[in-house]
Amino acid sequence: MMIKWVMILLVASILALADIILVNIITNQKLDMVETYVASHDILPRSCIEEEDIQVVKIPNIYLQDNAFDKKTDIIGKYTDIQGMIPKGSLFYKSMLKQQEELSDYPSTKLLEGQMAYSLAASIIDLAGNTIVEDQRVDVYVTLNGNNNIPVVDKLISNARVLSIHDSKGYNITHPKSTKIPSVIILAIDEKSVEFLAKAEKIGTVKLLASSESYSQQEAMLNGSSSVLPYLSDSIN
Repeated sequence: MMIKWVMILLVASILALADIILVNIITNQKLDMVETYVASHDILPRSCIEEEDIQVVKIPNIYLQDNAFDKKTDIIGKYTDIQGMIPKGSLFYKSMLKQQEELSDYPSTKLLEGQMAYSLAASIIDLAGNTIVEDQRVDVYVTLNGNNNIPVVDKLISNARVLSIHDSKGYNITHPKSTKIPSVIILAIDEKSVEFLAKAEKIGTVKLLASSESYSQQEAMLNGSSSVLPYLSDSIN
């Protein structure tokens, strides 16, 4: 008798499980369930989307709108817009995500700790015949009038990374609509160099030279032994 009841319970369990599976199959077919990606947690503005920020869910195809990304490759590596947060469980709408170079303040996203983005007008910079490109390292040379109006020339900053280069319309010079003529060059420099470079712009001339470490991993550093520093320090003080 015990064996009989066990067999009955076993068969009932199998039938119940089969019924659940069958209901799920029919439901999925009727609703046309599809896999897509949603935010696994609240994602703050100006965040780069990474693998752990997304999760796979199934939703009715009717809810998957054309203005939402449904492929991981279209989401990973993009940045959230500055104007809003993506809440947990939200689809990744195309209006929410941008390529890094599409961000209005994207040079700032490339800064390292202790760095600032410094903009130099290309019209006042002596490029010394160099073609400067994004992500290249350059040395910043300054020319000042020293004692008795004798010019003093020396390197002020080493290995300043070029964050971006824009034309007069604001386009990055790699943009298809760009005039390809540099108007503003944005450098990543260390914070303690900012006041010296700002003063050098006002009282002297600035020259950018391609560094011997043009594509190294070294970052900007103030040349503490520069012969122009005493003149700039006096001007600041």
